[in-house]
Amino acid sequence: MSDRTAGAPNGGAAQSATPTVSRVPAVLRGKAELGVAAVLAVLALIVAWDAAHIKKLSINAGVMGPQVVPYIIAVGLGLCAIALTIDVMRGGAADAEDGEDIDLSQGAHWPTVFGLAGVIATYALTMDFLGYVVASALLFYASSLLLGSKRYLWALVIGALLAVGTFYGFVLGLGIPLPAGLLTGIL
Repeated sequence: MSDRTAGAPNGGAAQSATPTVSRVPAVLRGKAELGVAAVLAVLALIVAWDAAHIKKLSINAGVMGPQVVPYIIAVGLGLCAIALTIDVMRGGAADAEDGEDIDLSQGAHWPTVFGLAGVIATYALTMDFLGYVVASALLFYASSLLLGSKRYLWALVIGALLAVGTFYGFVLGLGIPLPAGLLTGIL
């Protein structure tokens, strides 16, 4: 071992002679959560501005009016942004993602990402024709297969049950009509 590497940390490996230069100010290093706080603050401002421009018509005039809920949401977003900023500036930081069953050193599996994007686009384009139940069952089924399910029949049954359950939850529970498509007259 040479004299230069004998006392070097990391198993005797020589240190790089050129220091790394960061463009981030020292006070902001390690505080990436401030970006989330900034996004929350911008969202709060957008929601508040949008709520201020809601027109009060006789059709939407009520006890509270249409602006109350958006203002509550804007205040909540603003308070979250302030609380997160204070926490980060005091030294609080989120724990690094452990990824209990994924290898974080690996990149994205792009065929799966693009496959899911294609399934969602197909779902959006065919929902009126196929109907909510059929299109959603196929969405759930195709998504589970793309994400690695090998239980083909079970995935189809669960997809169909989820689709029918959410259909009746919206139609009967909330009174929101969804397109029946191919199953018009059956559902």
